[in-house]
Amino acid sequence: MTNIRYYATNIIGLEDILWREIQAKLYDVNLIEKKKGRISFTYAGEPKELLGIRSAENIYVYVGVISGLSRSRNSLGEIFRHVSNYNLEIPLRIHKELHGGKGKKSLSFRVVSSMTGRHNFRRIDAQLAMESALTKKYGWKLTLDSPTIEFRLDLEEDTALIGIRLTDERIKRWKYKVSHVPASLNPSVAYSMVFLSEPNPLDIFVDPLCGAGTIPIERAYFGRYNMIIAGDIQQNSIESAKNNIESSRKKINLIQWDVNFLPIRDRSIDKVVCNLPFGKQTGSQAENKKLYVSFFKEVKRVIRPQGRCVLLSGDRNLVDSIISNYRDIRINNRISIDLSGIKAYIYVLNFL
Repeated sequence: MTNIRYYATNIIGLEDILWREIQAKLYDVNLIEKKKGRISFTYAGEPKELLGIRSAENIYVYVGVISGLSRSRNSLGEIFRHVSNYNLEIPLRIHKELHGGKGKKSLSFRVVSSMTGRHNFRRIDAQLAMESALTKKYGWKLTLDSPTIEFRLDLEEDTALIGIRLTDERIKRWKYKVSHVPASLNPSVAYSMVFLSEPNPLDIFVDPLCGAGTIPIERAYFGRYNMIIAGDIQQNSIESAKNNIESSRKKINLIQWDVNFLPIRDRSIDKVVCNLPFGKQTGSQAENKKLYVSFFKEVKRVIRPQGRCVLLSGDRNLVDSIISNYRDIRINNRISIDLSGIKAYIYVLNFL
């Protein structure tokens, strides 16, 4: 197969992890552009392999880019003209290969759009221009409810990027997630944290505050392991995690426990990966000060020398303050990410 252009979207701040995963899982792949929230690349392999990229939010096959757009409403005509002239044969073939579906004349579609920068027209106006071009050229039915195909239009200043989404609801990488709890972690972030833990087939892996079980399940999807243990104090979290673990069909040991008193032997754990409470949707900042101190004390007790801990927190000052009290904990990396407008930090910690 010849090189075909794709792009993947991600949580802002995790671009490097996404690209590392793409390189690790896809052969004959070349980077075109890396920017906030998006990686563009060419790939010559089987399209189905793209669906195994778990740190991506969504993956698109590239349709085209329109450059040199102005702020004026004349840009709407430019969008209409370019979309009308695009050859969609290859993008549609790739989409059909992954999803099946009917012939080109029987397609239904929708356009999802975004716009950044100052323009003398609305985002929806640009979207309507693209919808009109597709309807006029192909006679497809426009629908918002379960369309055959979803186009993406991202208008950024004077440039418009257009693609077709490959990761739709019918091939869901995260279909195991049938149950949720407040502040439940985004699976792509969970997988990125697992990736940063440098998984090993011999690992004994623990998530002491597992919530809905997303992190331990993503560890199970990553590859072979010795044992995965997940726990939480909240009964609703345990029930939610149990449902998701059963849905995933992965072997994970689930225990209801108090993180202040983990029923785990000293120095017996290789990896700890955890989403610490932010004190917003769950808990409070005052509660976090006590919880974080107890959490680090217990993790320090159960983790082996040379073990690794990956944590997500919204309170950098608190985490930094606690770590400063330990001579044998080193910050290997600290990554700032954007969780729907909330600034958060992923810590990669090495225990000496």
